[in-house]
Amino acid sequence: MKLGRVEGGGDPQLGRIGKGVQVSGDVVFSDELQVDGKLKGTLTSENGTLIIDQSGQVEAGISVGVCVIRGSLKGDVKARSRVEIYGSARVNGDISTPVLLVEEGAVVSGAIVMGEEASTRRIEEVPPDASDSRRTGTSA
Repeated sequence: MKLGRVEGGGDPQLGRIGKGVQVSGDVVFSDELQVDGKLKGTLTSENGTLIIDQSGQVEAGISVGVCVIRGSLKGDVKARSRVEIYGSARVNGDISTPVLLVEEGAVVSGAIVMGEEASTRRIEEVPPDASDSRRTGTSA
């Protein structure tokens, strides 16, 4: 499934997966995609914004410019610009981003890699008994 700009149109295009809609597969978009329904697969956008709304349930590997999460996400996120996780969000997966915003009440479980190196660094698995002081789960 490809979502993006209409030929000749310069305005950003909003794609939407509405409530009651279930999508399985690889989704590629260019500007903005809002998920209110269910999506399973991969989500990719070079610089676009993914919005997982409160009713949205996503089980996917995500690689986008900006990721805004208000709903449920199971899967790893790589954002080139930032990730915003709101109080209603439930995230189970690793996050790699230069900037991370987490609102009180959000539940996040996974490794977090931040800063300039986040856009180039690969998230590595840390065994639970490792002497490393990094935490693998966060509840904000």
